[in-house]
This record gives sequence, C-alpha cells and structure tokens, in this order.
Amino acid sequence: MTDLIFELEPFENEAHKGVRGVVGAYGDTMVYNIKPARPQGSNEILHAHLASEYLPEARLGGIGVSGQPSPYKASLEVGGAPARLTYNSYGLTRSSRALRIKYLERTYTYTCLKSLTRNAELRRPGMHVTVTTGKYVPKLGDRRHGTAEGDFDEVDLAVALVFEAVTIDPLDPVAAAVYASQRSNANSKEP
Repeated sequence: MTDLIFELEPFENEAHKGVRGVVGAYGDTMVYNIKPARPQGSNEILHAHLASEYLPEARLGGIGVSGQPSPYKASLEVGGAPARLTYNSYGLTRSSRALRIKYLERTYTYTCLKSLTRNAELRRPGMHVTVTTGKYVPKLGDRRHGTAEGDFDEVDLAVALVFEAVTIDPLDPVAAAVYASQRSNANSKEP
C-alpha cells in the first residue's frame, strides 16, 4: 500500500476525551477514553476505544493516571481478538522500554520517539505508523499528525491509533520516573 498522511483533531464532551478525523480511505475515525464517573482509584482500570468506518474496533483497558489508561497491566483487543502486551519497566532507554505487542501472527514494537512528548511509532517488519504532536488547540489539547509507510493495513492502523487515548509515559524513561512517583503517591493516599 502507498503512504498515508492524516491529521486528528482533539475533542472533549461530557463522557469522552480524545481525537478524531478522517484517516484516508479508512474514513471517519475517533479514538477516545471514557471519563471516569468518580475520582479515580489507584488501581482502577480505565478504557480507550477506537471507532471507525473501516478500521476494526480496538479497545485497551489498563491501570492509569490522569483519566487515561496506560500500558501497565493492560489488555488490548482488536477486531474481537486479544493481543499480548509486554514492556521492560526497568529499561533505561526508549528502545529498551518499548512496548511489545503480539497480535495473532503479528509482532509489533511500539516506541516513544522523544522524551516528554506523545510522539510514538508502531513498527513491524515492512511497515511503520508514526503519530506526532501538532498544533495546540486551546482548552482541548494537541492535534495529532500521522503517517503510515510500507505494507500497512487496517489492523496496523487500529493498533497504532488506539494508543492515542492511552498515556505512553511508562514507555519513556524520563516520564516513567514521574509516572512511578504519581502511582506511588496515589497508593500512599489509600486507606
């Protein structure tokens, strides 16, 4: 398949927060997390969803902070089939902390590209999808710029895009220290 370039705009309503836009021939796409109905507990599972005209539905649930799930103890489902997620929480570099995703016969690597940003890349042999930070939209957040190159398909895009509603801080060695501190503080406040 040829290269694909797309842009997603931030949105927020009473129940959801995320990004949406047209992803080329795959049509209208929305990636969002469900806002917790009450203050979040330290080990509460939060959820991210991808809904699209022509991409398979994807759902990720994981323990998180600030209203977003994280890869920590996460479960991912794409098109109704589960994926296995692992990462080295002790890694000292972005590549050593990369998230490994095993989905059916595919093996992906999801890597944070630059410290303290949401720039990330999903890669498997023959293709990669990169999503980076765009212009800030007041009160809503950043636009997201995406590119897909190589022999990608709708499953690759769904896997990459669901992470737009997931905090990737645990995959960044710099941000992971902050993330661990937040989790520690949340745990110490529980009765």
